[in-house]
Amino acid sequence: MFQYSRLEGQAPSVAVYLYEPGDGGLDRVAILLANHLVRRGVPVELWMTRLEGAAAHLIDPDVPVRRVKAPRMSRRLSMIAQYPRLAAMVRRHRPDILYSAGNQSNMLVALACRGTATKAVARISNPIVRPGRPGLPALARLARFRAISRMSDLTIVMGEHDRDLLGSNGPVRLLPRPTVTPAMARIGASRGRRLPEAPWQLLMVGRLVQQKDHATGLEALARLRHIDWRLTIAGRGPLDGSLRGKCESLGIADRVTFAGYVSDPDALAASMGKADILLQPSCWEGLCATLIEALACGAQVVATDCTPNIRPLLTAAAQHPPVPVGDAAAFARAVERTMAHPVAPERLIAAVRDHGVERALDHYLHAFRALAGAPGSRVPIASPVLMR
Repeated sequence: MFQYSRLEGQAPSVAVYLYEPGDGGLDRVAILLANHLVRRGVPVELWMTRLEGAAAHLIDPDVPVRRVKAPRMSRRLSMIAQYPRLAAMVRRHRPDILYSAGNQSNMLVALACRGTATKAVARISNPIVRPGRPGLPALARLARFRAISRMSDLTIVMGEHDRDLLGSNGPVRLLPRPTVTPAMARIGASRGRRLPEAPWQLLMVGRLVQQKDHATGLEALARLRHIDWRLTIAGRGPLDGSLRGKCESLGIADRVTFAGYVSDPDALAASMGKADILLQPSCWEGLCATLIEALACGAQVVATDCTPNIRPLLTAAAQHPPVPVGDAAAFARAVERTMAHPVAPERLIAAVRDHGVERALDHYLHAFRALAGAPGSRVPIASPVLMR
C-alpha cells in the first residue's frame, strides 16, 4: 500500500492500529482519523484484529484495512500474543507513523516500532490516574504510562492534567478531541429555547458498564420526583438488566427509556439536540466525548469529577462544577441548579469549537507531518505486498 519512497514535503504514510471497531469513543476517533486522512490525500491504512463491530459501518470505503491476526482469547491476552505479527507488519509495510487508538494498545505499538524507522504515536484515552484510586496502584499506573511515553515518539493527551503528569517523559502534545460532527454543529446552531411547561428532557450516553456509573445518575433523579423530567439512556452493556431493575426499585421506570446503542452519529446528534441536559455520572474518563458533543448541540451538562480534563471545558461553558464521583445527593443538587440557571446555547457551543472533527483532525495531521520530518526520520520504502 505505502509508496516505495516519499518525496520531501509529501504527506507521511500512516497506519492506524485499532483492535476492533467497537462502540467506544476511542474506536470512533480512530476511524474518524483514518477517514479524514484519506480525504486529505494521506496514505493511510487501518490495522485491526477484528474487522466486525458496532462502528465498522463508519469506515470510509476508501480506507484500506489490514487484519492483524491474533489467537482467540481475551482482548488483553490477544493483544500481547499478536506482538510478533504486528512487529513483522511494521517491518514489511514500513509506514512512517503507527498510531495507537488508545491506552490498551500504546505499549504494543511502541514495542512493535522498536528498532525501525516507523514512529510510534501513543494516545491517552482514559485518565492516567483514576479518581479515588490513590496509593501504590496509582503510582504503578503512573510509572507505566510514563515508561510507555518514553518509548513512544509522540504521546497525544486530551488535557493539561495528563500532560503535566507525563512531564518530560518523552514528547507530549495536547490536541483537541475530534468529536463534534457537522450535524452536531448544525443542531446546536438551530437550537431554540425550551418551553417552560415542557418536561425536562435528560440524556445519558455510554456503555452500560461500571465505569459509566448510570446507577448514581438514576439515584440522583429519584431524589427529584417533584420535577417533571424524562430520561433517555443511549447505550448497551452487561448492566442493562440491573439498571432496569434499579429503575423499578426506585419507582422511576415510567420516566426512563432505554434506547440501546445508537450507531448512527446523526441520530445520536438528534437525541442530543432534543435533550435539555446531558448527565455524565462516570467514575473515570479521559475526556468525555459525549460531554463535548452535548455542549456542541446546545445541551447543558452535569458531570462528576471523573477527570481533571473536563474542568476547563465546564468553566468555559459556565456549567455547574463537577461533583464528587458516586455522590447521588450532590449530583441531584447539580441537576436541579442547572435546571434553575440554564446557560445560553451560544456560550455552550463556543466552549467546544476547537473540537470540531475537521479542525481537530487537522491538528493530528500537522503533528504527524512534524514527527515524520523530525531529525532522524527516514524516507520510507514500503513493501509492494497486496492488500489482505
